[in-house]
Amino acid sequence: MIVAAPITAVELRVVVVPDAPQKWNDLLPEFEPVINLLRVIDADGREGYASTWLPGGRHEVADAIAQYVRPIVLGRDVTERELIWHTIQSLGYFTSIRSAASAIDIALWDLSAKSVDLPLYQFLGAQRHRIAAYASGLAQPSADAAADAALAAKARGMRGFKLHTFDIPSRGIESCRAMRRAVGPDFALILDPVNSYDRHGALRIGRVLDELDFEWFEAPLPDDDVEGYVELCHALDVPIANGEVRVRGLRDYAELVRRGAVDIVRCAADVQGGLTTLRKAGALAESFSRRLEPRSYGTTLVQAAHLHWSLSAANCAFFEVPEPKGWLDFGMKTTIEPGADGYVHAPSGPGLGITIDWDTTDNATVLLT
Repeated sequence: MIVAAPITAVELRVVVVPDAPQKWNDLLPEFEPVINLLRVIDADGREGYASTWLPGGRHEVADAIAQYVRPIVLGRDVTERELIWHTIQSLGYFTSIRSAASAIDIALWDLSAKSVDLPLYQFLGAQRHRIAAYASGLAQPSADAAADAALAAKARGMRGFKLHTFDIPSRGIESCRAMRRAVGPDFALILDPVNSYDRHGALRIGRVLDELDFEWFEAPLPDDDVEGYVELCHALDVPIANGEVRVRGLRDYAELVRRGAVDIVRCAADVQGGLTTLRKAGALAESFSRRLEPRSYGTTLVQAAHLHWSLSAANCAFFEVPEPKGWLDFGMKTTIEPGADGYVHAPSGPGLGITIDWDTTDNATVLLT
């Protein structure tokens, strides 16, 4: 039984990771990694945590928490998650606070599970206690480098490998063929060109992925090219995964599924409304006999939130492990690591099961609100 207690504090730390400049690709500028670390405290002193990480204005999440989220949440009870979710989601028509809205929802789920001393996946309802892991790798400079990265993941026991690419389709094809030659037939491979192809290029490379038996083809087109996704889903055998980038809410997923514009739903709980959105999107996908494979790429608390949902869901086959993780694990005493068997095993602690190194995060905090 959840012990009801009103929420008394909502704190946000803006943490700047020192000496870790990042760059997505050669076309984009270098950026300074910022982790927004959220702590929600109830009247009995229990705490729930969440974080956001994607590049943006240094204080934009803090401003949204202070101006919109905190006034809504303070004094509410942790059992009112659904009411809080709907109230904050309604602000999306007037404001852009998706990361802040997502973080508060995840923190409330963490706090709820802690109130009954259960790991979050068991609080949600356990489907399994481990899940196959795939390495989610960065773009590689050549086909040989891509093959080496996939082979290294297999050698470490991973059950699959995802290649991100910003390259032209012909070079992507070379990399995909090289990866399959390197790892053999019984290893999951995924290609994610990050919405960078046009319809002709996506269809061209998709036919090769059919031949190479890839696990799925992720975000080949801009998310809002719904007709293009319908064409790809009809033309290709490789499952088309879509939905993590420009989808703004649950109803967008309904439209993608209804129109046959997605085979595997992608959802990022840290920017699309938290675990409440992820649970609803997962149920929607399951009702149409589709998988939902969440984007777990992110900071440790982001990874943890997606892991717990994945362990509670029947229509999810893999857990995405960022590679390399580097600064994404900054300020954490516990991290999420696959075992030698290639599976990520369920955390045993209550809630998200992650312990924060407050000394490290406080030393890197530039704003506490």
